[in-house]
Amino acid sequence: MKKFLIINCLLLAVVGQLKAQTYRNYAHVKELGKSGPYNNTQHQSFPDFTYQPSSNPQLVELRKTFNLDSVAGKGSQIDRVIRLLNWFHNQVPHQDTLNIDSLNAMNVISFYRSHKVGQGCYVLSIGMNDVFLAMGFKSRSVICFSGLYPVAHGGHVVNALYIDSLNKWIYIDPQENAYMKDEKGMFLSIEEVRQRIIDGRPIVLNSTANYHNIPTKKEDYVYTFLAEHLYRMICPVVSEYNSQTITPGKVFTYVELLPAGSKDPKTDRFETSIGERYNVITFHTNNSSAFWKKP
Repeated sequence: MKKFLIINCLLLAVVGQLKAQTYRNYAHVKELGKSGPYNNTQHQSFPDFTYQPSSNPQLVELRKTFNLDSVAGKGSQIDRVIRLLNWFHNQVPHQDTLNIDSLNAMNVISFYRSHKVGQGCYVLSIGMNDVFLAMGFKSRSVICFSGLYPVAHGGHVVNALYIDSLNKWIYIDPQENAYMKDEKGMFLSIEEVRQRIIDGRPIVLNSTANYHNIPTKKEDYVYTFLAEHLYRMICPVVSEYNSQTITPGKVFTYVELLPAGSKDPKTDRFETSIGERYNVITFHTNNSSAFWKKP
């Protein structure tokens, strides 16, 4: 019986590898594969990423208001994270609409409950980020764009969550209630998802991933949608409650990771600019090790 199970697992792994290889023919996978490698020997300084502690009064209020300790429950860090992800995904559905003024989890959830209006992936990521911070996790919103210039076509925003017990960042998408693993059941980071798309190595999408209760199709989500947008990645330097809420005179600081040899973008909301209401400072790097530095 044990021998049969081993053979069966090996066969499944081979089938998964063959399927992953076929996705390399997808148009966006091919384009992503043409991007240059990262340059982890590049010496470029940019501010350290910071993460607001859960003792912050606004995060404490968020935690108490929505009983996040009960939502997370007991168990490992991963068990708690998955429950928090599933809970937040079910609080506010995705909807392409104008951003609300106050970009924080309290307002995102309350606005949906009172107006029945969902939010875009950017706002959902910010709300999810607040929930994770409130529960003591280190988390970032990650803005993902294609390599099209001067203006990217669309985009997507997810979360990178650091798991101490795994000693790594993992990919989280509140819009799709999604996370990913390799063929051995290990959780994947955003960087690992990107590289596996390029290399044609297996990616296992969680079975509970869904969009408006319709199961997410891996072929469309990973090898078409994500493959298009995992070229440029941008993170706010400061990960904290209301970090992305626009207030008069506010300065937003970002770091953008680009493959070596890429053009620096010129026109979008997250590039260095001086505006009437706020200013933006963006650092660019080709060093993925520095960008994904452990907190």
